[in-house]
Amino acid sequence: MNKTFKILKFTHPYLPLIALNTLFNFLSVLFSLFSISLIIPILGILFNTIETPVIHVEEFSLNNLKNYFYNYVSSIINEKGDLAALAFVCVLVGIGTVLKNVTRYLALYCLTPIRNNVIRDIREKMYSQLLQHRFKFLNKFKKGDLVARMTNDLVEIEWSIMGVLEFFIKDPIHIILFLITLIYISPQLTLIALIFIPFTALIITGVSKSLKRSSLLSQDKIAEVISTIEESITNLKIIKAFNSYKLSVSNFDNHNEDLKNINNRVLWRKDLASPMSEMLSTLVIVAVIWFGGKIVLTSSLEADVFIGFLLIFSQILPPAKSLTTAFYSIQKGAGAVERVLVILERKTKSKIELPSIYDFKDSIQFKNVYFKYDEVLNLEGINLKIKKGEKVAIVGESGSGKSTLIELLLKFHNVSEGMVVIDDNNINDINPKGLFSLVSQDVMLFNDTILNNLRIGKRDATKKEIEQATKESYIHDIIKNLDKGYNTIIGPKGTNLSGGEKQRLSIARALISGAPILIFDEPTSALDSESHNYIQNKLMNLDNSKTLITITHKLHAIEDYDYIIVIKKGKIVEQGKHAFLLEKNGVYKKLYEIE
Repeated sequence: MNKTFKILKFTHPYLPLIALNTLFNFLSVLFSLFSISLIIPILGILFNTIETPVIHVEEFSLNNLKNYFYNYVSSIINEKGDLAALAFVCVLVGIGTVLKNVTRYLALYCLTPIRNNVIRDIREKMYSQLLQHRFKFLNKFKKGDLVARMTNDLVEIEWSIMGVLEFFIKDPIHIILFLITLIYISPQLTLIALIFIPFTALIITGVSKSLKRSSLLSQDKIAEVISTIEESITNLKIIKAFNSYKLSVSNFDNHNEDLKNINNRVLWRKDLASPMSEMLSTLVIVAVIWFGGKIVLTSSLEADVFIGFLLIFSQILPPAKSLTTAFYSIQKGAGAVERVLVILERKTKSKIELPSIYDFKDSIQFKNVYFKYDEVLNLEGINLKIKKGEKVAIVGESGSGKSTLIELLLKFHNVSEGMVVIDDNNINDINPKGLFSLVSQDVMLFNDTILNNLRIGKRDATKKEIEQATKESYIHDIIKNLDKGYNTIIGPKGTNLSGGEKQRLSIARALISGAPILIFDEPTSALDSESHNYIQNKLMNLDNSKTLITITHKLHAIEDYDYIIVIKKGKIVEQGKHAFLLEKNGVYKKLYEIE
């Protein structure tokens, strides 16, 4: 329950609505009690047991409520007869019922925005947290699992916790007010009824613990199913190419079958709440009838009052039953809460606002940099200086640490030892994101228009700037020939474009950003020779205000670069210009000859 309270903290901004909901629930229960309590005088009129109180009461007050009302009903009976008195009481019942339902609706009306706003706030915070978490943390999860936590788990919380939140406001008010009335009617009989409550609570608590465990298993298994679906769609070409349809279906069916079995156990336990609480309620009613009947037969408790007592007591059982169901429901949602809190409570990057840097004046330096990932040393003793305006290439075998070097520069990870310095500023002390624009080999595009994808790096980019960049990226004419031009939706991950078109679009986006440092990770790997040569020529003719850092395996494309860095097994083994590295007859020359 402690973790559930952490989720309920999101209701704090909506305390005024909660107060209104509580007020309307209180009035609703009050009018309900008023209507049901009138059954006793109705029975008195029908059984002719209403007698005029000995003390005549003319002024209304809470202390003399019963005597005042019976005086009034008796006067109607004496003046107009039993039917008139019955009609008067029935009208009061009708009025009370109308007021009860009006205030009940108003209570629910106030609850709806609480429920929906809280889920919206949790989802917004989760999304914000996800974008701020480091890759090391996020890489522990499958993408489908993260999606499940922000969708299925929140739906479960909405229905299992927020959906029953109102019961924990309304039902206790209902039980307390009705209980006070019962004590007023017969303290002895009320005490007998209350004796059985602790036993029912113990039974309910025992069953609910197993429900929570099963629910957590269910949410985890749903995440696995979603991950399997997401991976299958992403890798559909591989599945078809290797004819692994049966294997994929078998794997999915196994997960789906496990989910079915777990959900069966969850629902069996959840469905036990209603019959169990009804059974316990009936046993309590039987006990009250037995002891109450004995009191009626052996003391002064009148039969119509006892029937009224039973009727009022029976109205305590539904909210008690609802509380039981709500408790089970919260336990069912507890598994989803745990999964959501993993994202919400994980510490993100430092909340300290670091000064943003947009001007690159001198150089980038790696000073004796080491980097470990999961205790594995990826980079070792990196010393490197890149000057403003230089065109620098980073080359090496796959897995040598080229991309890791760039990721440290972009602050995707923190260095383990040493420091990265930009213009004499340690990157740990600044926000350098405005300095960089990235073009990766795995092109990252959004399911949006071409125009919005291009404007990600610069939201206020003009039409002239955009067209200039797309022309330089050799894609302007292709965009213009599309049905909706720059307003064409490119589909998930740019599926409506070819690989080369996506890469050219990514290059245009980098040029539009206006960042002084362009980082290209295999920027022309998916391009045909003509497009490759055209874009390579544009990159080589960038003005001196732009610094170009390229990771590539196409060594013939970097022959004219100012500086080439060769990395092997996490170390810089060679660096210099193309001709100088060839003369060394070392690692670079071997890579160059292999290409």
